[in-house]
Amino acid sequence: MDERKTWDWLVRELTEGAETTVQPGGAGAPVTYRAASRAEVLPGERGIRIGCFQGRELEESMVLHLDPPTLAARLRDLVEEAVAAFGTRREEGLTEAFELLMVHLQETVDTARPGEVHLVPARGGFDSLRDPPVSR
Repeated sequence: MDERKTWDWLVRELTEGAETTVQPGGAGAPVTYRAASRAEVLPGERGIRIGCFQGRELEESMVLHLDPPTLAARLRDLVEEAVAAFGTRREEGLTEAFELLMVHLQETVDTARPGEVHLVPARGGFDSLRDPPVSR
């Protein structure tokens, strides 16, 4: 999968929202809800501003500091760890790597302290910072 496809995959995941299926008590068919997520790609594809993540409105928008080449490299780095964690290998392990990346992102969003709104790739996932990273 090339850089463009992985980037589009991430943008789609962050902007389309997550689906939740609820089994109603008693009789009735399961109901699926799509939680609205809100995100926008920053100019020059230098990151993604996230206002709502997996159906949860964020108190402060967060900026995921990734671009297409960095995302592609990050996924390649996660392949073997993700394949071991999930026990499958789809699309050469990139599907599992993407799933693991989203788990790391969720953990970082959930544990960020107030004011830590800049999400940057780090060993073992992402770090949340108060100040944006220094430009390359």
